[in-house]
Amino acid sequence: MIKITLPDGAVREYEKGTTALDIAKSISDGLARKILAASVNGQVWDVTRPINEDATFKLLTWNDADGKNTFWHSSAHLMAEAVESMYPGVKFWVGPPVENGFYYDMDLGDKKMTEEDLAVLEKKMNELAKKNNQYIRKEISKADAVQYFTEKGDEYKLDLLSNLQDGEITFYTQGEFTDLCRGPHIPNTGLIKAIKLMSIAGAYWKGDEKNKQLTRVYGVTFPSQKELDEHLAMLEEAKKRDHRKLGKELSIYTMDDDVGPGLILWMPNGTIIIEELEKLAKETELAAGYKRVVTPHIAKESMYLTSGHLPYYADSMFPPMEMDGEKYYLKAMNCPHHHKIFDAEPKSYRDMPYRIAEYGTCYRYEQSGELFGLMRVRCLHMNDAHIYCTKEQFAQEFKAVNDMYLKYFKIFGIEKYVMRLSLHDPEKLGQKYVNEPALWLETEDLVRKVLIETGVPFVEVKGEGAFYGPKIDVQIWSAIGREFTLATNQVDFAQSRSFNLSFTNQNNEREIPLIIHRAPLGTHERFIGFLLEHYAGKLPLWLAPVQVKVLPISDKFIDYAKSVSDKLKKADIRAEVDDRNEKIGKKIRDTELMKVPYMLVVGEKEMNENKVAVRRQGKGDLGVKSIDEFLHEAVEEARERKAE
Repeated sequence: MIKITLPDGAVREYEKGTTALDIAKSISDGLARKILAASVNGQVWDVTRPINEDATFKLLTWNDADGKNTFWHSSAHLMAEAVESMYPGVKFWVGPPVENGFYYDMDLGDKKMTEEDLAVLEKKMNELAKKNNQYIRKEISKADAVQYFTEKGDEYKLDLLSNLQDGEITFYTQGEFTDLCRGPHIPNTGLIKAIKLMSIAGAYWKGDEKNKQLTRVYGVTFPSQKELDEHLAMLEEAKKRDHRKLGKELSIYTMDDDVGPGLILWMPNGTIIIEELEKLAKETELAAGYKRVVTPHIAKESMYLTSGHLPYYADSMFPPMEMDGEKYYLKAMNCPHHHKIFDAEPKSYRDMPYRIAEYGTCYRYEQSGELFGLMRVRCLHMNDAHIYCTKEQFAQEFKAVNDMYLKYFKIFGIEKYVMRLSLHDPEKLGQKYVNEPALWLETEDLVRKVLIETGVPFVEVKGEGAFYGPKIDVQIWSAIGREFTLATNQVDFAQSRSFNLSFTNQNNEREIPLIIHRAPLGTHERFIGFLLEHYAGKLPLWLAPVQVKVLPISDKFIDYAKSVSDKLKKADIRAEVDDRNEKIGKKIRDTELMKVPYMLVVGEKEMNENKVAVRRQGKGDLGVKSIDEFLHEAVEEARERKAE
């Protein structure tokens, strides 16, 4: 008998050789019909694969990321089977799951596939899926695998085999298709109920432009047609909300080849959003006891060697500049500069916790292929701060940072979020991580306890910590369910030692502080990109670059419109007058397209009564109000930073 430990800690005994499917059936037949794969001792397995030893165990369904990935990987094999039936002699490279679906790279020889062919391919996939063919795993020797693909003349699979040894090689077969694959796969093709092939692209073999260009087909599948329809509707909505599209339409930012890729030029509208976010951060941080600092954009190599960012982080930094026999680097992070500020004057326990904040400009050398609008850039403005505290103060300080996140989530209407507690990998100590095993475990436990005590939703991820300590990556979801990485909250037990930082404790002894790195609003770039998509460009009043547009019905009322605008500006409401010689209907439509929150239409009646006709973005006509009444309401809405 073997012992199977379930996620709730319960232990059940089963016969040796039992499968995940057997275990699922022992729990409930309904569950057995839903499982796609299983986690066995932390590895994802086929549900039909025998388990021969004691194991920690979890059943994976569509609601689990690993279950979804298994479903999409299996769908890639189903697509390959359909392609092979339509294009005899096709050769396949790799077909992995991706964020929203899967793809397969293939060599069609002298044949071509067009967008029009995708509908035919989809139909064939549906036919094959309905056959309910099992995905069958087979362990095979390297010699037999090489012989199989040599006979097929498949140089792509032979290349993959060259890096594998006996005991590492498995084939998977479903229906008439067999592929070299480590798996895992879902039980059978019948679970794939809804299929959509999205696009065709070219992809160089191994990503090298010197190699042959293969055909890449992207697709997505779901367990039901309803889920596929919802996904496609979400994609259409996402296109409308794409921050790159909105950024251009709303004159938020631009980029220019003469400036360089990944370097954002903020236009006046975007700069207003930046200033409002900074104002929010500064107010919040002042109330929380932070002091503001400013640091330079460059520093000597010696500081980054002390901090440990060199060599760990060198690939993400711009190449050094040579000056006066010294190497200088563009600042990729603010923390070493802040450590120098902490160390500039002696500290005692009375100074602790010591909190300093900066909207620091950093430069990171993202690879060209990774640059993406505002989400991946090379110059970024970070809502950064560092807290230096005692071990006894740590829990309260870390909780206060989390509370700050929750405050921001409420302001911006972020309802779904999770904290990813990123831990170290013990096998990479001294390589990717500072070689202090005891400190790693102690610090990770401190963070874990705070998260548990505060009831914040979190998951643990091994091997994604910062090199100097565990960190929390804050994952948030936009209004349409798209996931974003907002910011980070890091614990650092190493750099205090590297920089020889200390304070004098109550016993008049030297003590080393813990450091918390935090950036609740992340960077201007990423966060504004998120906000544009989250709000579909319809920013709340306090953030909107132009808050009110005054629309005179004709040229006769331009002077009155300007007087209204002037009164609004004196109350710190950002107002403009549309004095174009256009009909009022066009002015209203154009203002709607620019996502301006309020429109004040003025004509003879409004001028004579000293009033305005109020229209709200997305809500239409709100009636006629006195200027003072509207002004009071608008000022209150902006001051309270209401969502709308």
